[in-house]
Amino acid sequence: MIPNPDQLRAIAHLREGDLAQIPFAVLLHSIASNRKTVALEIEKLPLKKEIVFEKGVPVDCRSNLLHETLPRFMVQQGLLTDEQSQDFLSKAASQGLQFGEALILDGVISASEIYRVLQQNLARKLLDSFSWRSGTFRVLGNQPRVESPLKVNAPQLVLTGIARFAPDEEINSSIGPLVGKKLFLNPSPPYALEELRLSDAQQKLLALLEKGKRIDELAAETTVPFDEIMRFLYTAAVLGLVLPEDWLPKETEIQMPKAKPAARPAPPPAPVPAAAAPKVTAADQDKLRNQLMEIYLRHRKQDSFELLGVAEGAPASEMEQRFVEFSRLCAPWQFALPGLEALVDKAEEVFLAGAHAFGELSDAEKRNALLARRRKLREEKAAKPQSDRFAIKSELLDSEFQYKKGQQLMAAGRYREARNQLQFAYDCDSANGLYRAELAYCKFLDVPAAEAERSLEELKNTLRMDPKCGVAAYYMGLVQTELEQWEAGEQSLQKAIKLMMPDRRPIEGLKLLQEKQQKKKRRFFG
Repeated sequence: MIPNPDQLRAIAHLREGDLAQIPFAVLLHSIASNRKTVALEIEKLPLKKEIVFEKGVPVDCRSNLLHETLPRFMVQQGLLTDEQSQDFLSKAASQGLQFGEALILDGVISASEIYRVLQQNLARKLLDSFSWRSGTFRVLGNQPRVESPLKVNAPQLVLTGIARFAPDEEINSSIGPLVGKKLFLNPSPPYALEELRLSDAQQKLLALLEKGKRIDELAAETTVPFDEIMRFLYTAAVLGLVLPEDWLPKETEIQMPKAKPAARPAPPPAPVPAAAAPKVTAADQDKLRNQLMEIYLRHRKQDSFELLGVAEGAPASEMEQRFVEFSRLCAPWQFALPGLEALVDKAEEVFLAGAHAFGELSDAEKRNALLARRRKLREEKAAKPQSDRFAIKSELLDSEFQYKKGQQLMAAGRYREARNQLQFAYDCDSANGLYRAELAYCKFLDVPAAEAERSLEELKNTLRMDPKCGVAAYYMGLVQTELEQWEAGEQSLQKAIKLMMPDRRPIEGLKLLQEKQQKKKRRFFG
């Protein structure tokens, strides 16, 4: 669906619904554009995710999928081995630390690097949800307490999610009503185009829409593949950047949104004497960056005593001294230097959090209320059995285990059973190109006549989502060989040879194709 502003507001106030009727991309955009602070639960049994939004910005995502946990994600990215992952899991559990904190304390990774990994992991968990073709959603009752310092650009997330993961059925059914209509750039878009990282092709499409174009005209006037045009138009329409002509106010002149006039340049600062100019080495920058990021990563989880490092019975003079030290460490102005500018916003957030903490500790009534909350938490923690306090939770769905089991059944020729295992792995991690390719080929092996065309389409989509998935190209070549699509099969296998080097399976597949092609020619010519 492509919602208008009224529909977006209505969707943002729904308490529950069906993802088959309201796709995840639309749901996410409705929450983001209406700046809601909510916890959204999406479920497609046995999969479940809980996404936390703060003023419309996705900041956290928890799921029951093992591969989406930080330890497994870091193993997949080649940042840790399985053995290291298990060691640090045990260490973190025994010391009551977060996994990332244990890595920082041991010097395995810096605070800046773990922040980048956490951002990537969060984006990966959210992007996977764009591929869900069914499921339910509900908004959880209480407003969540936001502890995560992470932030994801919601419009960019929608752009990437639809381009890579949205199912073809969703694209086609949503764009269908726009066929034959003139589409225009929204003269008052909800997002500035500068906020989005657009490809050259996408920018060209937007330029053509300045005066209004139908979909067939866009296809005729550009070399952009039709599938890519459809996906981008769906994204732009969902985000409200592009509108059909009948959605535009009658009095609105159709024109490209005017750029804001350039601000008058500020007068140059007074020259700083050479002796007073700050000298910050690369090592100093790294130290500043990591000190700030360590505080930034945990500041939302800490109370005022923890944030300022103040003991409960500390006198006022010590609290003042701690606050001064904290302020000096996080002062935003010291990050307004080349190479550190991106940290200014984070420094401001932490600096203000420190000021709030000092204000709370300086007020006797507020400090006593905080002390009462701390005592209650200690009592609750002490009441828990020792085993529960240091247990490693493992009730997570393991897609890798199911995938390997499916591979074994597939190798044994038990295709129907293999399909069930591979389907489970794919459902758990539908953005994984390998799982998708193996499932598509297994379906073909199970019922070749009925599944050939659908398998080819799935393998084609796999390569669109993951252009480096050589296995998808290899299986495409094998299926095309069976269908006697010689030229297409050869192209697929040649591509697989490059992507899967030094794996020889595509080479053997190409030899098989050539042999079958020669036999076909001999039979034809007698």
